[in-house]
Amino acid sequence: MNTEEHHDVAPGSTTASPNLLNEAIRFLRLVRRKMSTLILCMAFGTVAGTIWYVTATRKYESSCEIMVLKTEGNVLDGHNSSNQRTIQDVMPTYQRVLTGDRVLEGAIKRLRKEHLVDLKGIPKARWTSELRKNLSVSSARQTTLLNVRYVSKNAKTAAFVVDAIVESYLEMMRGIHTGDSKESLDLLSNEQERLDASIQEIGRELSRLKRDSGMLLHGDDKSTHIVIQQALKLNDALMDAQEKTLEARALAMSVQEALANGTDIQSFLQQAAGDISREIIMREVGMGSSDAFTIAKREDDLLTDETELKDKLKTYGPNHPEIRRLNEQITQTRRWLSERSEVMSRAMKDVREKEIAPRLQEMVNQRLYQAMAHEAGIRQEFETVRNQALDLNGQMAQIEVLDATERRMRLYYDKIVEKIAEVDIGSNSGLKITPTSTARVSLGPVAPKITTTILLCAFLGACTGLALIYVVDALDDRFRSPDELQWQLGLPMLAMIREMDPLPGSGLDTIVTFSKADSLESESFRTLRSSITFTAADTRRLVVTSTEPGDGKTTTLANLAVAFAQSKKKTLLIDADLRRPGMTQLLELKGPRGLSQILRGSSPIAESCLENIFNLGVENLDVMPSGPRPGNPSELLASDRFNDIIAWAETIYDQILIDAPPVLAVTDPAIIGRVVDGAIVVIRPDKNRRKMVLRAIESFRATGVQVVGIVANHIANDGNSEYGYGYGYGYGYGYGHGEKPEVNGDALDDEIEDQNEDELSLAA
Repeated sequence: MNTEEHHDVAPGSTTASPNLLNEAIRFLRLVRRKMSTLILCMAFGTVAGTIWYVTATRKYESSCEIMVLKTEGNVLDGHNSSNQRTIQDVMPTYQRVLTGDRVLEGAIKRLRKEHLVDLKGIPKARWTSELRKNLSVSSARQTTLLNVRYVSKNAKTAAFVVDAIVESYLEMMRGIHTGDSKESLDLLSNEQERLDASIQEIGRELSRLKRDSGMLLHGDDKSTHIVIQQALKLNDALMDAQEKTLEARALAMSVQEALANGTDIQSFLQQAAGDISREIIMREVGMGSSDAFTIAKREDDLLTDETELKDKLKTYGPNHPEIRRLNEQITQTRRWLSERSEVMSRAMKDVREKEIAPRLQEMVNQRLYQAMAHEAGIRQEFETVRNQALDLNGQMAQIEVLDATERRMRLYYDKIVEKIAEVDIGSNSGLKITPTSTARVSLGPVAPKITTTILLCAFLGACTGLALIYVVDALDDRFRSPDELQWQLGLPMLAMIREMDPLPGSGLDTIVTFSKADSLESESFRTLRSSITFTAADTRRLVVTSTEPGDGKTTTLANLAVAFAQSKKKTLLIDADLRRPGMTQLLELKGPRGLSQILRGSSPIAESCLENIFNLGVENLDVMPSGPRPGNPSELLASDRFNDIIAWAETIYDQILIDAPPVLAVTDPAIIGRVVDGAIVVIRPDKNRRKMVLRAIESFRATGVQVVGIVANHIANDGNSEYGYGYGYGYGYGYGHGEKPEVNGDALDDEIEDQNEDELSLAA
């Protein structure tokens, strides 16, 4: 075999990783079959747990509760709830104190010799650590209760240790609170005297500064100064004066520009002189308020007549008397208004330079002068007051600082007074720590518990059993049952062929369905024939292959071909394994004639096929051997002549069966599968690994080849499993021309020639 053929691997042959759900279901089925292993592990775990329970040291527990309360204040005081909340917030601190070295050392001093059973053999330096290891302190949520528990080898010792720890804790807390109360009272009293003297001194200094500065006090405890108030008012007045000056200057400039440009100045009369002055000026030029009223009245009449004319034109014609009358009135009114406007315009023009213009100019200039003088006076007064206010800034700042300092010190003083009132020298420290229960001697051990021990050991045994089943399954990666085989591959099981002993003779004599047509072994091949016949898909043209060499696909195919011929179907058996032609060797048809001769020739297909087909004496069965071994089998099978051979055979034969090499070794089965109706895969469950079979089926699916079904071969008769097969294993695609054929998957000769390194790695 040349190098290129070594690397012909079917595309898509990568192992299809099953999804998690399918793998879980498969594992559960495996566990069901291996239930005895699981039960044995659980039983072993239970026995081991029972032995440990019997020999384990018994532990006894004792406990008591301590209540922590805030005692100051009346019971009906509404602040009690907040006091209790404060205690709950610091409960973790009390728990840490209970397990501290000081409390435990005090408890150890109270223990008698007979209660040191948990400390025997331990150095004294580690006694507190050992005691803490067996001690637990907890507090219930939303309560101020501390639960103290101790576990010991002796029931009485446990109760005595709990009492000793509680007594040591109470003694320490009483000492802490009593000492703290006296010390706190002395410190608070000294601080109170110091603050009182400081507040009085600051008050005297603050009164002196306010008196010297002339500061006024309001009823709402706010203080201010006369100069500052006066400066604020003058500042507001100055802003108003500046605004009026700007308005007067803008009016003067507008009037001057209007007089220079000769534009209408009536709009400035109201701004400059007001309504009364404007009326006086207008009368002087013959334009009083009565004239304005008359003009307005005539304009209204004109508008009314025009409206009435429009309405009547919708009804009357232009020569109607009423239409003529309205047209005459409108014409007279317009003429009067036009003449009056010309008279007023001439009068205003005549008087502009003589009367109104000089007077208007004088009025706006006078107004601007008054505004500027008013602004200057206010500004001068504001500057004087502002300078006085600036001189007071230093005193005001000092007053504010002292005032803030006094308020802060008074607040601090009030808090110190409250603290002094809360501190009580004596037994009442503000906290009441009282045991609410006493430690009792336990009647039974708390550890180990037989129920917990058995359940835990059974659980660990079950986990061990599952792990053992998984490991064994991973190491022995084979299909366990026909159901698992079909479910994993998603293909129908066409037949299950039992393990057969080789028959004596050669050629057709070694084929069971020919030599022993009525035997039980032949019935499995007739079952395979029926399964193929009744398959819904078209199965007239089939290729038969296997996962690995030695799976028995050649023997299976030979028996199947004879079974089809016995059912009166004209059958053609083609050996397309041009690399290791097992079918040709089995039927003793080696020679120059065969499939390779047709593929390499150029004569007509029909003529060439008839020349290379043999009949071995079985009615309705013809065989086309592989022929001479070519150097390029894949290229020959992919040629058009091979398609022509299949097309010619369809016109003559009812059933066409093709023997192909193992699917994982070369690409030939995929090439053949694309020109036939489907493929049948022969599997040896006792030999083929699950991953290899899955890879073989996936390689067909990836190339679009339809897999009709699977055949389980070499099923053992011992009944030790659901298949009943043994544990034979091996790869051996190593026979060649001149080697003995396989019988039901086993080579007849004792030795198989070694393969080169590439073929071995490719088969794996």
